Amino acid sequence: MTVLFPRTKYRKDGGAYGLGVVSGLPCSGDVSSLFGATDMDEHSDGHNGTDMAAPQGTPLYSPRAMTVTDVFSLDVVATDPLYIQLKEWFGNSVWFEFTDDDGVGWRTMFAHLAEPATSLVEGTEVSEGTFIGYVGSTGLSTGPHLHWMLGPESSRWLGRGANVEVLDYCAGDVEPPKPQDNNAIIKALQDARAAIDRATALVGGMS
Repeated sequence: MTVLFPRTKYRKDGGAYGLGVVSGLPCSGDVSSLFGATDMDEHSDGHNGTDMAAPQGTPLYSPRAMTVTDVFSLDVVATDPLYIQLKEWFGNSVWFEFTDDDGVGWRTMFAHLAEPATSLVEGTEVSEGTFIGYVGSTGLSTGPHLHWMLGPESSRWLGRGANVEVLDYCAGDVEPPKPQDNNAIIKALQDARAAIDRATALVGGMS
């Protein structure tokens, strides 16, 4: 699987919901709902993204270099029915597009923000680690969390049928260091000391 977000680490076990934990960018938190889940009435057709529980106001940072395509803010009055619907669903949200190393185009979105970064406007290019907003609970949300969606660039508004599980495109946990074999270390030190003693005795016998 292609790793699109190398500084986002996902461990599948643990977390308050038993669905794993995320560390790194865009933010750290417990996974509270996976892509495709049907655990809530709102998800009856399959959850169209991945939810990460995090405290209200947690800062979010771009997990890779991307280009802003859309910024939805509840402070801006919309008259387009589609825009109104998207804001009702996702609240404050920021949408991006990028191309991976194989030339494949992708689109991703971060939703339910308390507020998006004011520096983000359509066409803005952001680098990895750029501030993009704060975790919130705007739109159809039951509590503070980040709703993160990923799909092909051709899916303009990331329709449910085209999306993928974003965590499948993040780096896995780093392998924990293997425990040291203390007995082997002690034996190696003893062998080294014995070799020194033999060499010292040999030199002493030659003098």
